[in-house]
Amino acid sequence: MSPKSFNAGDRVAFAAAFLKSTAQHTGEVPFMRGTVTEQVDHSPDFRLVTVQWDGRGFSKVLASNLTLVSRIAIDAALA
Repeated sequence: MSPKSFNAGDRVAFAAAFLKSTAQHTGEVPFMRGTVTEQVDHSPDFRLVTVQWDGRGFSKVLASNLTLVSRIAIDAALA
């Protein structure tokens, strides 16, 4: 399976499966939203995405730990 791919300008959030696996059911992280500014492929299976978080700074996140904001409910049902 190929890793998730995002484009600059995509609105993202942390994926439900990632939040569940790290026991982050409450707090700030499940509610963070941001905009993708860059995606870098380090290998065929490893993509880092630079995200400008709303009201916060930038951070680099594994693409597999993110989902599009428009897919939050779908991914939560599958997690």
